[in-house]
Amino acid sequence: MTEASDATFDRLWSEHAAAVVRYARAHVLPDDVEDVVAETFVVAWRRLDEIPDLGLPWLLGVARGISANARRSRRRQGALNDRLMSLGETRVQNTPEDDWPLFHDGSTMAALRALPESDRELLTLLAWDGLSQEEAAEVLGCSRGALKVRLHRARRRFAQLTDVAHEVTHDRDPAPHLGGTQ
Repeated sequence: MTEASDATFDRLWSEHAAAVVRYARAHVLPDDVEDVVAETFVVAWRRLDEIPDLGLPWLLGVARGISANARRSRRRQGALNDRLMSLGETRVQNTPEDDWPLFHDGSTMAALRALPESDRELLTLLAWDGLSQEEAAEVLGCSRGALKVRLHRARRRFAQLTDVAHEVTHDRDPAPHLGGTQ
């Protein structure tokens, strides 16, 4: 590679490494974060000429695919461990399939965790990763119009879940929003 390539890669790293780390922390177990970040930047190095001017959406799209692979690998490892357990072997490591490392408690966090993965990812790309709708559409591989529809639906589902979680947390009758009396 050339000095220009080195400079381009250094710029990508300095400007976007922290965002890729945040993304990885939100989508994989802590043990996998460094691997996801490293693999993302290996792909960036190999495909440096293909990266658009706004590199962050492209990098997060790569990190998304690598994160999905890491989660699938964990699930397969968990399934293998379960099979070994059924054969009388000891469990190698605890890898619950439903573990999403960022959220542990709180009604808002519980509502976010209860959303489908695609809704969670969309909302966190916009709110936590600070992407525009156009950038998020690029990360998710969809059109801006499709993203707007998905976002509207995700926000509606999230609002419904937070309303229910808030009512349960505050021990109120959930009937008022269903047309009941208070």
